[in-house]
Amino acid sequence: MIRGIAALSVCLFHFQANMQVSGLEQKYFNKLQLVLGSIFSYGHLGVQAFFVLSGFIIPYSMVKAGYNLSDFFRFFARRCARIEPPYIISILLAIALYYLSSLAPGFKGKPFDIGLGNFLSHLGYLPEHLGYDWILPVYWSLEAEFHFYILIGLILPFVWKSQKALFLFFAIGLILSLFIPLYVIKFMPFFVMGIATCAFKVKKIKSAGYWSALILAAVTCLVQGLEMTAPLVGVFTSILVTYFKIENRVTVFLGTISFSLYLIHVPIGGRIINLLSRYISAPWQIWILWTLALGVTILASYLFFLLIERPAMRLSKRIVYSNAQSRPEKILSTTN
Repeated sequence: MIRGIAALSVCLFHFQANMQVSGLEQKYFNKLQLVLGSIFSYGHLGVQAFFVLSGFIIPYSMVKAGYNLSDFFRFFARRCARIEPPYIISILLAIALYYLSSLAPGFKGKPFDIGLGNFLSHLGYLPEHLGYDWILPVYWSLEAEFHFYILIGLILPFVWKSQKALFLFFAIGLILSLFIPLYVIKFMPFFVMGIATCAFKVKKIKSAGYWSALILAAVTCLVQGLEMTAPLVGVFTSILVTYFKIENRVTVFLGTISFSLYLIHVPIGGRIINLLSRYISAPWQIWILWTLALGVTILASYLFFLLIERPAMRLSKRIVYSNAQSRPEKILSTTN
C-alpha cells in the first residue's frame, strides 16, 4: 500500500511542477486546483517514505533468508537483476522521448544534449560525481538506494549480532549524516527508521528501542535542517508498517506497479503535460490534462511492469543464497 501511495505522490508532485514551469498554474488554476496543487507540492516526500521502506524491506528479506556475508555477491547480483533492467530501459525510454519531444513544433525545453558519457555515468549512478545532470530527476534517489544495498549487504551480519552493535550503527550513521553529503549517508535517518522497524518486527529490539531510534532519527533530520514534514513522513511510514495493514485492490495495484510508475512518470506524464500545455485556455481543461497525464502514465507503468519489471523480478528470484534452505533463521540466532 505505502509504496503505491509514495510513488503516486511523487508522480503528482512532478506533474504539478511541470504545470508551474509551463505557466498553467499562474494563468488558469481555479481555487480548488490551487489547493490541490499546494497538496501535490508535498509529494516529493514520497521519496523519504521509499527510503524508510527500503530500510525495512531489504534487511527483513535478508534476515528471513538467512543471509551471511558470504552471500554478498549473490545478494548484490539479485538486487541488480531486480533493479537494473527496468532502470536502464527507463533511461533509454527517457532519452528517446526527450529527443522526439525536442523535434516537436513549439518545444520550449533545453536542446537535446545527452551524450554517451552522460548515459554511461548513469549505469553506475555517477552523473553528479562526474559532472553530468541526471536524465530524469527521480534517478538521484536510486543512487542512494544502490549504495544502501552495498552498505547493508556488507554490515548487516555484524550489526545484527547484538542490540549494542545495532544501536552503535544507528548512532554512527546518524552522526555521519550531519557531515557527509553522499545521498545514502545524508538520508541515513530514514534508512535507520526502516532498519529499526525491521528489528522491532522480528523482535530483535523492544518497543523502547524502536521508538528511541525513530525519535533520534527524526531529531537528526531537524538538525540537518530538513522541514518538519520530512521526519514526520518517515515516522508515519514506519508506524504504518509496524502496526497497520490496510490493503484494497487500488493500493495493491499501485504498489505492484510502484517502481515502474516511479521510473517513467516523468517521461510519459510529464511529456504529455509539456506538449499539451500550449493548448490550455481554461480551468476545466486543467482537469482533463491532469486526468489524461495520470491515466496514460498508469497504463504505461502497468505495461512497463508486465514487459520489463516482472521478468526482472523473476530473474532475481532465481538467484538464491548458498545453503539458504538449511539456515533460514541463522542471522536471528543472537537477540541480545
